Amino acid sequence: MKPIKKGDTILIVAPAGAVKKEDIQPAIDIITKQGWKYEIGKNTFNHYYFGYNYSGTVKERLEDLQWALDHPRAKAIWFARGGYGGVQLVDFLKLNKFKENPKWLIGYSDNTVFHQHFNRRGIPTLHSTVCKSLPQGQSNETYTTLVDALENRKLEYEIESTSFNKPGKVEGILTGGNLSILYSLLGSRSLDHWEDKIIFMEDWYENYYHIDRMLIGLKRAGVLNKIKGLLVGAFTKMDSKDENKFYDEPFDQEAYKIIALRFQKYNIPMAFGFPGGHIFDTRALMMGGNIILDIQKDKVFLRNTM
Repeated sequence: MKPIKKGDTILIVAPAGAVKKEDIQPAIDIITKQGWKYEIGKNTFNHYYFGYNYSGTVKERLEDLQWALDHPRAKAIWFARGGYGGVQLVDFLKLNKFKENPKWLIGYSDNTVFHQHFNRRGIPTLHSTVCKSLPQGQSNETYTTLVDALENRKLEYEIESTSFNKPGKVEGILTGGNLSILYSLLGSRSLDHWEDKIIFMEDWYENYYHIDRMLIGLKRAGVLNKIKGLLVGAFTKMDSKDENKFYDEPFDQEAYKIIALRFQKYNIPMAFGFPGGHIFDTRALMMGGNIILDIQKDKVFLRNTM
């Protein structure tokens, strides 16, 4: 992907949950501050209820996303929010014009389906905040790391080690995303590219036993034994607020115990506690990009080599 420069255009579309214009103002502020331009899909602020509050019908959301993919000048597509709905669109996307003018796809959560759809085709994407920030807002680093990625500066991170880590150094292509969405893609071609990959995962508002069930499902499907490294991000708002002392913490220790247990048989480097996911401070990661993950006793170093 070419670096984004002043005057370049970023497109905003909403392929999943309903969104209001004021919800995406934080993203618009970032775009204009950087001297970039933006265009918003014509159906972005539509509302359609069908058991869920979508940002339009399947036809409307697909029309906007295809418009964005086909756009001849834009340099990036920033998803307005997550929620649910991306999987309804992904099999209908046409990529011929996109390949002529590739763009960054930016988002997380439900947008994991797009990360997998494009990463398996060798196309890098950015796991980063969506346009709609969390109720508590987002950290400055949330946006500065996204800007760094878009302007083609290498992403380099240093985080504290945890007792759940398994030391080691590994280089490879990073992919993954939201665990619930990854689990929902089992049985499809979306996960057929995980061999020798480093997998990132995060989640929120899940029961502990759901975490365990999803990991066992991935294991039984033969997906996990293909990977060469694991990077675990935020797991927050797990289980019941009244019973979980870690409920509002970004890195739920009980969830981490479950993940560590399910991966203990795999002889791969593992790092827990990366600031990425449904939290105030969520740093950008390049999905489908080559990284070096160096897990030492006291520190973890991660950097892109692409």
